[in-house]
Amino acid sequence: MALLAVDLKEGTKTVHAEAERSKFVKYFFKGEITPATYGRFLISLYQVYSALEKALEQHKDNANIQLVYFPKELNRKAPLEQDLEFFNGPEWRDMLTPVSPAQQAYINAIERCSATKPELLIAHAYVRYLGDLSGGQILAKKLQKYNDLPEGQGVAFYSFDEIEDKNEFKEQYRIRLNQVEVDEETHKQIVQESCQAFIRNIDIFQEFDDELVGLPLTKKEQDALEAARSTEATKTTKATSLLSSLAPTKLINSLAVAIGLRTNA
Repeated sequence: MALLAVDLKEGTKTVHAEAERSKFVKYFFKGEITPATYGRFLISLYQVYSALEKALEQHKDNANIQLVYFPKELNRKAPLEQDLEFFNGPEWRDMLTPVSPAQQAYINAIERCSATKPELLIAHAYVRYLGDLSGGQILAKKLQKYNDLPEGQGVAFYSFDEIEDKNEFKEQYRIRLNQVEVDEETHKQIVQESCQAFIRNIDIFQEFDDELVGLPLTKKEQDALEAARSTEATKTTKATSLLSSLAPTKLINSLAVAIGLRTNA
């Protein structure tokens, strides 16, 4: 049987790339996610991590779950609460209801795994925690850069204070993944569930798409639009010039008289 860490990486490449191409992520990288929108996005994350960390805690004695269970190092619920108060204020818990369709679908997926085959929770832990330790660190820098956040505030979610070396930790996590002992069918199901976890994340991103419509263009987009307009104007000028050079002088004069641009005098 192939190594689980390898299969998870290879098996999720396509859907992982799709998540990175989502409108929400693109706007995040361009610094065009408003603090208010980000505050609501944190609500979605809180719903997901509340369900995930509850399920992992429930099955912490499962031999395979134990291999990837690092609550002290990885749990995100408490850091999220800090960021939620920073972006949404002290009444942020009022925003937990109603639960959105994408949030509920994600919660349902985690609860289904917990109730039917706890080993599938490994897929959800892999997608969320390794993602937070990797691309999440880049997002934290973007968040700080574009929102001019006070030092150490608003980015607790991306801070893993109990992990000294993130790259070393990720490597050890992958080694633990490869130590998971399940039958071949369950091995495949973990990989399939990890793909579903990415899809659940994409669905959450898409719930914010309507808020991203009509945002100001970035400088790069403005330059591209102006270049396109300039090219079109040049083509129009050339076409007009060509027609003028081909038209008989008398015809041009007659047309000019007809439309009032020139008199017969």
